[in-house]
Amino acid sequence: MTNEKLILAGDIGGTKTYLALFTIREHVLELAREASFSNARYNGPEAIFREFFSGNGVCMVEAAALGVACPVVGNRCALTNLDWVVDGEGLKKAFGIKRLVLVNDLAAIGWGVGLLGDSDIHILQEGSPLPGNAALLAAGTGLGEAMLFWDGGAHTPSASEGGHTDFAPRNAAEVELLNFLIAKYGHVSYERIVSGPGLENIYEFVKASGGRPEPEYLGKRFASEGVAPAVSDEAINGTDENCRTAIDIFVTIYGAEAGNLALKTLSTAGVYVGGGIAPKILKAMEAGEFLFAFRDKGRYRELMSKIPVKVILNDRAGLIGAANLAATLVDGQRARRIIMTGGLG
Repeated sequence: MTNEKLILAGDIGGTKTYLALFTIREHVLELAREASFSNARYNGPEAIFREFFSGNGVCMVEAAALGVACPVVGNRCALTNLDWVVDGEGLKKAFGIKRLVLVNDLAAIGWGVGLLGDSDIHILQEGSPLPGNAALLAAGTGLGEAMLFWDGGAHTPSASEGGHTDFAPRNAAEVELLNFLIAKYGHVSYERIVSGPGLENIYEFVKASGGRPEPEYLGKRFASEGVAPAVSDEAINGTDENCRTAIDIFVTIYGAEAGNLALKTLSTAGVYVGGGIAPKILKAMEAGEFLFAFRDKGRYRELMSKIPVKVILNDRAGLIGAANLAATLVDGQRARRIIMTGGLG
């Protein structure tokens, strides 16, 4: 591997960090080594880098790109949902990497969508795609959003912090949810609802609004698994009515915000739904409320029905996108293909 050109890709989220080395040859990227890290075990990205590169020199790394869950200014950022500062210039100097850039995590996924295969995508709405912009949103620890601008030949991602825009209720029940969350937070953004912590907020609202008493077994699941994972699993595979109501509200508001983003970016080429939550609740998203809310835009209902909606199933999409961006730092060209087999795990 010492004779190969190497690039480093990273995906630094609020909960986990993924790092991977790729060889690059004739605009084809091939995975050489990858690893995942639980952020709770480390005090910052430098410690993760040291562990990842332990026993493996970094002097041959030509370029690196790291997707990070926060706005990036001056190649530096403070993570929104984790008390970490990521300093791109500091990492570059500390580890002797020639070129290293930070990019918003959703923009990183945006760099990756063109390299995803059919098995990486689940189509919610086929639509009638036209050349033009696309959009991307992803609920996980937070709610990320990005725009993919069409330049006539390719989509170029542009980061946003649209997940932190004001939540706009669409009916009386959502007004009640807004008031419930105003009392808790003051300002209520879409991220307070469409995210893992947001699903927990919705469940608390459902219970407080006359939901059924919480069964003892469910309380035990919350304690051992966390509220959001248990609520989503119980809603799809169990019998608890509060959980089912909570996931219905979650999916509906997720769809409505996906539609908002599609309108704001005029995403005639499609909307991609990424993040860790959507693949786990795919059954609920297919039930109809997501797409109903997505299309429910008054006079633009017909336009919305023509926009493809696709769920990204590959949880390494951000890593793939970061690798693609890093490839452009080497010779200015995007990767034509990526091979994700053969890594050492």
